[in-house]
Amino acid sequence: MRKKAKIFSPDTIKDKICQAVLRDTGTHNKCIGSYRGVFDTQLNRLGFEIDKKYVSSRTDTAKLAELAYRKFLNVNEHMLGFGQEGLDLPPPEYRMPQSRYSARHNVLLRARAICKSVLSPFTEDEWFLACKHGNGSSLGVPFVDTSVEAKSRLPMTVTKSAAVILDRYHNFDSQLKLAIENFNQAFPVGNWYDIVNGSRATTVPKSKDIDRMIAIEPTGNMFLQQGLMRMMYDRFRRCGWALETLPTMHRARARHASITSNEATIDWSSASDCVSIELLRWLIPPMWFECCELVRSPSISVNGDDVELAMFSTMGNAVTFPLETLVFYSLAHAVRLQSLGTLDSFPEWEDRLACSVFGDDCIVPANIAQDFIQIMESVGFIVNADKTFIDDRGFRESCGGDYFRGCDTRPFYLKGPIDNRLSSLEPWLYIIGNRLIAKYMLYFGTRNYMYGKQALEALFGCFQQYNIRVKIVPEDFPDDAGLKIMNDFERFDVNYRPTWSRIGVSQQGLYDFRFCMFRYTPTELQFEDLHYAIWLKRRSREVIPESRDEQFARCQRKKPKVYTFVDNLRRLTHLPHRVKKEILYRPRKQRGGYVVASAETAHWDVTPSRMR
Repeated sequence: MRKKAKIFSPDTIKDKICQAVLRDTGTHNKCIGSYRGVFDTQLNRLGFEIDKKYVSSRTDTAKLAELAYRKFLNVNEHMLGFGQEGLDLPPPEYRMPQSRYSARHNVLLRARAICKSVLSPFTEDEWFLACKHGNGSSLGVPFVDTSVEAKSRLPMTVTKSAAVILDRYHNFDSQLKLAIENFNQAFPVGNWYDIVNGSRATTVPKSKDIDRMIAIEPTGNMFLQQGLMRMMYDRFRRCGWALETLPTMHRARARHASITSNEATIDWSSASDCVSIELLRWLIPPMWFECCELVRSPSISVNGDDVELAMFSTMGNAVTFPLETLVFYSLAHAVRLQSLGTLDSFPEWEDRLACSVFGDDCIVPANIAQDFIQIMESVGFIVNADKTFIDDRGFRESCGGDYFRGCDTRPFYLKGPIDNRLSSLEPWLYIIGNRLIAKYMLYFGTRNYMYGKQALEALFGCFQQYNIRVKIVPEDFPDDAGLKIMNDFERFDVNYRPTWSRIGVSQQGLYDFRFCMFRYTPTELQFEDLHYAIWLKRRSREVIPESRDEQFARCQRKKPKVYTFVDNLRRLTHLPHRVKKEILYRPRKQRGGYVVASAETAHWDVTPSRMR
């Protein structure tokens, strides 16, 4: 008979921690002088918003999902009013900004010119070389197994328009086509494709009040969308946008703007769902629009009912985020150029970051913020007034950074564990402790953050209640591996007296810190031919950079030489046997769960009497 798993009550621990944090923030709010307002803001947000994203086990999750679906359907109905007539686009004869045109038409003309300068033309070979399977689930491929093998099993879900492009892709990439045929010999099917109408709606946790709705796209569509997304990112980098570093830069700019108030941070509600089809048809080059339209899902299934999309795409489509970023970026710079009173269509190179956009997080000069919001609302976007800050009150928020007069005021959001089994309790307590300690150090100082804090007493009380030996790990370990309090271990030991884990010592007498990740064992063996074909295509895209002649040809607006997959395959036929062996027998990627320190670890100053 299977042994029943031991469980604990996350809600009880959450209530205990949150009430203790409220008591800590209430009793220590005694700052005076110019920092009183900053300190009040920090502590109030930490105390009252700590459980903002915690979804209780008593919560009706079906109701949260229903609210998310209702919100999406309302936005979709809202977008029905932004067709070609509702957008009031410039007439076809309007080419460049003119003083006799209206300000709105000049802004849209500038935005189209910026989009066309960013999205340079591409070839079908470049697109196909960039296509790949994503890491997420798709129609017919659940999240429990999103391997390449699962996404190569036939029949593959795809929309009717994307199936035509996928046929051309398989003729282009004969190596992968042969690998898919060999892989599916054990699963004989009549057709390669399972034609579907579109995507399917689902939800993921967002907050305790509402879920976030996302779309699960067909497998074949996602494969082609990933190629378009990667090409867009390549062109963003050529224009000086490094999307990988933009969140860090946005947080730095938001902090500076909270001091100077010279820039506004603007956020939008359901921004990815508010990109109008006709607006996108107007802004981006026809080649890009036609390809993005062919691989999009024209409808979405919400609770079993097919709903035709009035928006271009939803969250889940790989091209949604780059297209959304490009639309906001081009219109922000167009509004800024219009405010300067010139007829220029493009910003100067040194002014390309005067307006910065990452998804729907926009940072623009404060003097054009209202004009920018007005233009965006006229094309269908909905401003989120609660997260938009323009005035000089000293608060700015962008990309997960909240700043008030230069100080970080973002609270620690306590989220629930992955389940309520006792094996999940220890890593969850480590996450709470590490992130709460980091906030306490920021708010109360590096010396006073631990003395007389009821939240820490409640945390160590949970360790003692469940007989957990507390592990101490270095700062570079994951948050759920153990507590990162090596520098202040003695003070924690004196104040809270927990039971520490024993010291791990290596053969050389050095203190040993290790951690491991609990992994789910894959249920299938990897099919070598599939991974080999994918590796060949990736190498053919990476090992042949753009030469100087190709750069010159592109600058001269001449069509550069395009290396096809067949040409690159010939270049890679003489690989050493060692390299081929590494490719064919690479270990299968596994999905992990919580991380916990594997060796018993503790600070080297722990006395033997305090360990067990």
